Amino acid sequence: MILKKLIFDNYKTFYGYQEIDLSIPKEVRDEEGKNIILLGGLNGAGKTTILKAIIYILFGKRGMSETEHKRLFSNVINNTFFDEGGRESSVILALETDSGEEWQLKAKWYFDQYKRLTREERDLIVTRPGSRMNKKAKIDNIEVYNKFIDKIIPYHAAPFFIFDGEEIKEIILRQNSSEMKEAIHKITGMESYTQLITDLKSLQKTFENKLASSANNSKIKKYQEEISEIDKKIEKLEAQKEKVDSEGEQLKNKLEKEKEQRNEKISLNNNSREKFVKKQSQKETELDLARHELNQLYKNNVLSIILSRKINKLQQQLNLENEVKRKRLIEETSLAPYRDFMKQLLNKNIKPPLTESQLNQIKELGQEIWVKENNIDINTSEGFEEIHDLSSKDQNILINYKAADKTLITNHINKIEKLERDLRELEVEIRNAPTEVDISKENERIDSLTKLIGENNLKLRSVNIKLTKTKNEKSEITNKLTRLSGKELNVEEINDQYKLLQKTISTMEEYIEEVTTMKARFIQEEFSSMLNKLFRKQDEFGKIDFDIDSYTIRLYNDKMQEISIQDRSAGEMQMISSALIWALTKVSDLTLPIVVDTPLGRLDSHHRQQLINHYYKNLSDQIIILSTDTEITSEYVKLMEDHSYKQYMLDYDEEKKYTIIRDGYFDFITE
Repeated sequence: MILKKLIFDNYKTFYGYQEIDLSIPKEVRDEEGKNIILLGGLNGAGKTTILKAIIYILFGKRGMSETEHKRLFSNVINNTFFDEGGRESSVILALETDSGEEWQLKAKWYFDQYKRLTREERDLIVTRPGSRMNKKAKIDNIEVYNKFIDKIIPYHAAPFFIFDGEEIKEIILRQNSSEMKEAIHKITGMESYTQLITDLKSLQKTFENKLASSANNSKIKKYQEEISEIDKKIEKLEAQKEKVDSEGEQLKNKLEKEKEQRNEKISLNNNSREKFVKKQSQKETELDLARHELNQLYKNNVLSIILSRKINKLQQQLNLENEVKRKRLIEETSLAPYRDFMKQLLNKNIKPPLTESQLNQIKELGQEIWVKENNIDINTSEGFEEIHDLSSKDQNILINYKAADKTLITNHINKIEKLERDLRELEVEIRNAPTEVDISKENERIDSLTKLIGENNLKLRSVNIKLTKTKNEKSEITNKLTRLSGKELNVEEINDQYKLLQKTISTMEEYIEEVTTMKARFIQEEFSSMLNKLFRKQDEFGKIDFDIDSYTIRLYNDKMQEISIQDRSAGEMQMISSALIWALTKVSDLTLPIVVDTPLGRLDSHHRQQLINHYYKNLSDQIIILSTDTEITSEYVKLMEDHSYKQYMLDYDEEKKYTIIRDGYFDFITE
């Protein structure tokens, strides 16, 4: 993915319509090695505004509290424009996906006379490669929009690609959190492997059902005895699984109690956390209620939803049949006088007598003349087949029956997903919010219980593997049963497909295990290599480990003693986090741009030079650096000229109180 353009229309400090061209042609990136877009500005000129605008256009309110959202939109519209009578503000982000599609994401805001936000509108325009036509969609369902965006840049992966250079150390401090693990899973592509196995096993179950349904023969008894023995094994394993599940539930309950105790302790001395805790409880109650409502809706409406298309089709057919009957009755009524007349006429004694053929001709010709003279519509039901014979009462019931709308279910599912995400975000807020009380012991117990839950999950996984193996043995017996019968199902062909599917699943599981190990090793190697390039002291670390299960980095000194990452200086933690981003970028299945604000501000000259020489020029196909005048100093201008394709300066007018985006960069202008 490449960012192509960012357009401001009276947004914050940017007055009027201002555009930043961020595109870098592929031949420039490949042949000239230029991958950096440099935007410079003094503090307050709008660098952070650009970073946050990109994040908000992509992810909206996700990860943002109501207080933060309110603070952000208290001054979104440019002050000068507002004073002139303007009441609208917008941001457009244009990008190109890996498939070559061009997306234009637009957010527009409307304000009242008191500068209060009245509404927000979002649009998405998609243009396919080589096409002049585009598709435009107004975003009404933000949850659907979020899923759409997550396909190109997952929300939890964003901190690795769009970040404040001075806050990058938070990546390492949060590396043991569930959000961090989920983000790494998405970045490394492991999530798609897990989904593939799930889909294959679902297909396996379909084959098993087909094969099992065709088994009946004199040898069934023998196979049933074998299946009975396997069922005993399965029963024993399921009992073991239930026990492990029960232990897991107990650990989870203990974890919840520990969190409650910690939250109570926090709430005694910190109002902000008390609000978070209260909100967490409310969200949990809402989630339980939403799940209950979903179950009730599913039970009461699932049949109606499944049959909705059939019901609509039946209602259309019944309406057609009613219309045909009505027109047929009109036809019969209109022709009744003519038929009475012809009956009387042809009953007269005619000499010489007419043949049957002549009589029929007279009837047909007479009917044509009658129909024409009286404007009668006939043959309305010709070729139409009536297939229902229902009473009027039954017809009315079916025609007026209202099928349930599937959005009843999907809206509740979206609501549940949002509540679950809100709960995860609240847990992060509770953990990260400042407090005067010491909750380190509570956090240690929570971490310990989390580790035990992980071990319990491993036990559960082991039991599940044995259970799956035993069930596969049962499936093989079922395959033998299928050969005894089921000719109509073409059992041999299905059985061959089933065996092939089993081999595929086994191969995929082995592949995933090897790929996981390989990717973890690759992350470790890339992390170690980059860390040694960035640090001032060579051979700083004796050993660097990347834990496959917890997805965390561990550092050891030359005596193989573990080094606490949290005890490193802010600059060193920035280097460690940068090295982790480097490793994850190299192992990633995603091709994403990097947007970083003030990446060099807290670094000494050595670390700054190492970061420029070895890091940013090779990190991604597109690096957007937002810097102050003190970061890219004269000694680095030549390096930036060699590797930056475009340079902009955010020029803040102190008198007019707004920023103008100009070509060029501090020292680039004079040199």
